[in-house]
Amino acid sequence: MASDEEVAITAEPKIDGLSCSLVYEDGVLVRAATRGDGAVGEDVTANVRTLRGVPEKLKGRSHPERIEVRGEIYMLMADFERLREAEAEAGRKVPANPRNFAAGSLRQKDPAMTARRRLSMWAYQLGEVVGGPAFTSHHDTLDFLRALGLPVNPEVRLLDSLDAVIAHCAHWQEHRHDLGYDIDGVVVKVDDLTQRARLGHTSRAPRWAIAFKFPP
Repeated sequence: MASDEEVAITAEPKIDGLSCSLVYEDGVLVRAATRGDGAVGEDVTANVRTLRGVPEKLKGRSHPERIEVRGEIYMLMADFERLREAEAEAGRKVPANPRNFAAGSLRQKDPAMTARRRLSMWAYQLGEVVGGPAFTSHHDTLDFLRALGLPVNPEVRLLDSLDAVIAHCAHWQEHRHDLGYDIDGVVVKVDDLTQRARLGHTSRAPRWAIAFKFPP
């Protein structure tokens, strides 16, 4: 990329949860899996069907033949505190944080148990799309996910300068506990998909995204 080329940036809360991939075929949820090592995950379809805000069928009359939605599963702090008290009263081991509780809840053998844990998900990225529209920017893909009825974090922002990115990260470092769920940083991404393709990847990560992580 040229040094004087304009670059729009999306900034998103980095959810301290469990990564998950959902696959919809003709608008119907057919599979959900943890992201695992990035290539192989664990099938958690029955449990994900119990999550608040995750549609069994996408909105609208026309859907891509196949669409993969990547997201982060998490537990609200209020639900974590309620469940932690219940676990302590029952004499069971209390998970250290909402992320651990969410991970254990998602892997329950009984989906009814997962449902009682009241997990939620934020969709943050499109994966494979077959028979769908073409996109030019990341924020367009998020608008598309919203239109399909998937939960997209309302705190995602489109920014136009490095100063704005720095100010945004500083804001959420100060206000990270105001959201009602845990975040451990801000994910900063190049918005333009053509610029992303030109930037490419290293052997381990994309060059078009970086996580600004908060201190513990």
